[in-house]
Amino acid sequence: MKNKKMYYIHCLSPLHVGTGQGVGVVDMPIIRERITEWPFVPGSSIKGVHREYFASKQSEQWLEAAFGTSPNEAGNAGSLVLSDSKLLAFPVASGYGTFAYVTCPLAIKRMIRDAAAVGFPIPDVNLHQWEQVLKNRNEADDESAFITSSSVLACKEYIYLDEFKCKKEQDASAALDTWVDWLSGQLFSDEMSQRIFTERFVLVSDDAFQYFVTMCCEIMTRIRISSDAKIVESGALWTEEYLPVESILYGTIWCDKIHSSSEAITAQSLMKALSGESSLQIGGNISVGKGRVRCRYIEEDC
Repeated sequence: MKNKKMYYIHCLSPLHVGTGQGVGVVDMPIIRERITEWPFVPGSSIKGVHREYFASKQSEQWLEAAFGTSPNEAGNAGSLVLSDSKLLAFPVASGYGTFAYVTCPLAIKRMIRDAAAVGFPIPDVNLHQWEQVLKNRNEADDESAFITSSSVLACKEYIYLDEFKCKKEQDASAALDTWVDWLSGQLFSDEMSQRIFTERFVLVSDDAFQYFVTMCCEIMTRIRISSDAKIVESGALWTEEYLPVESILYGTIWCDKIHSSSEAITAQSLMKALSGESSLQIGGNISVGKGRVRCRYIEEDC
């Protein structure tokens, strides 16, 4: 497929893309995939914030060609296709190194498959070999985790992630280091952020990752104060769920058909605008600083 890119989202503040009123312990839960229970950001939300971002940077004709006309107007659909943002790495508190960027074989497999669907190459990785080691340890009731050679997370032979004590594993062939270095270059443009990522990268089993993403999201309690009495108003106490700071998601963008009569607007010109990095705000509670993200667009030859 021509005219395609990967995009990566790095959360700079807690992110809440909700589903409305919850029926469980959390009043305002975040949206999750039905089958995996992993948090994600719908493509409609990604498209909406991009339209708002480009509203002051591009012409109305460009906006309508890229993102479509208003629902109240007769017109066309958008030419740019923005997929859902799926979870790649989840931040977890660590006994050493403060926190870890945790991922699992299934999350990496899904990224490779999604990238391949639009013809975006992902470097080969010894995923089956690492997955087998994690599986064997798990069957022996001894959770383990792969880290890089430059990791700051280990204390002697163990890594402490939330409630998990994981046996340290390292790839003797250095294939993991090579792949994580490549991934850090995709996610971050500056050396400091790349180093932070490689030093805190952890590959755990799918089951351990499932626990982290379902049990370790951020829960905030909110109240509303009466402007007159300066006390909490009756019933104005609720909880909200957030995807934590440092979460990393990915998605794909492509343009295979132009919905515009203007010859000046081409697929290449639309995709060219999505380059470098954008600072966006996604989801709810943006007036209190939530939802700040850095969105990075990667072309095939990067």
